[in-house]
Amino acid sequence: THLRAFSSLAEYKLVRKTYVQLLHSDYYWRSMTMEEAHRALAHAQLGAFLIRDSGQPDVFFTLSYQSEDGPTSIRIQLNNLLFSLCGSHRTFASLFSLLAYYTRSSCKLTTPYRQQRPERLKQMCRRALIRTHGAENINTIPGLSKLKDYVHAYPYCI
Repeated sequence: THLRAFSSLAEYKLVRKTYVQLLHSDYYWRSMTMEEAHRALAHAQLGAFLIRDSGQPDVFFTLSYQSEDGPTSIRIQLNNLLFSLCGSHRTFASLFSLLAYYTRSSCKLTTPYRQQRPERLKQMCRRALIRTHGAENINTIPGLSKLKDYVHAYPYCI
């Protein structure tokens, strides 16, 4: 593998958890190259984004998005168990908090560029449940035993 060594067990666990959750996101494209990402996003709407494995040996993930100047890629750094975009001093405890911030603010990210288009109905329902009830309250909803595991696998609105 091309990845750098983990600096601690805690970093390994954080990257592993992030990876497993990304697998449920449908906007994680795994080992896609920068050129492939830019080709995929070339005709996407402004602000569309995807996450992919980084081609750099010292970085785990890269964010590629459609900017006003065309497809752009930026490294997602992980330092001291905090995620940040390369060049930014703003840090986040999770990659998903980073994405939530940059999609909610007046920044350039608008919508995930998903591998499955149109998006699966169960993914849309999962996001609606989380938006309505909050991920922390999913267990209080009666009668959703199978769905609860699915929601907890990726408890984000993105």
